[in-house]
Amino acid sequence: MTWNTILAWIPVGLAWALFRGDRVSRSPFWWAGLTLFVLFLPNAPYVVTDIVHLRGDILQANDGGPVISAILPLYALFIGSGFLAYYLALRAALGHLARLGLGTWQIPATIGAHGLCAIGVFLGRWARLNSWEPVVDPHGTLERIFIQLTWTWAPVLILATFLVTWICHFMTKAIAEASFEATLKGARFLRATLTS
Repeated sequence: MTWNTILAWIPVGLAWALFRGDRVSRSPFWWAGLTLFVLFLPNAPYVVTDIVHLRGDILQANDGGPVISAILPLYALFIGSGFLAYYLALRAALGHLARLGLGTWQIPATIGAHGLCAIGVFLGRWARLNSWEPVVDPHGTLERIFIQLTWTWAPVLILATFLVTWICHFMTKAIAEASFEATLKGARFLRATLTS
């Protein structure tokens, strides 16, 4: 889970580097970075799939380990961290769209990102595909993607992942923005108290 959390935060670093200006870059390095951003973005919501290990960890913990005080909070922390990374990366990309005068594309871009991540999470969990494989082995990767996406249950699992991603992003966004607003209000109150 630690490795998956590290991978989840790579899109945040890429977003910080890519989405800073107020115009589209013509640099091939910027476009290569955008490609990496798109490939690594699904790693952020992917952390929710680590819940498949929860049952085994609980069974091991029943031999004397604390489930409620250690294992469940640890899973919540890892999953929350992944969705916070997803929120921050997506927020940076959507902010860049707004600065480019393309604010009307924010909702379609958000839905597209959720869809892309749902497919990426599906391919990561069921095809065991890694984010860097399309770059290092494009032919083998395309073959594996085709095989997995033509599986009968693929649309159901992708739709379920899309809904989980959407709901978790919505909740993370609400919590993060409410926390930010509360912090701003607290800072304003403190400043007003200190200056009066």
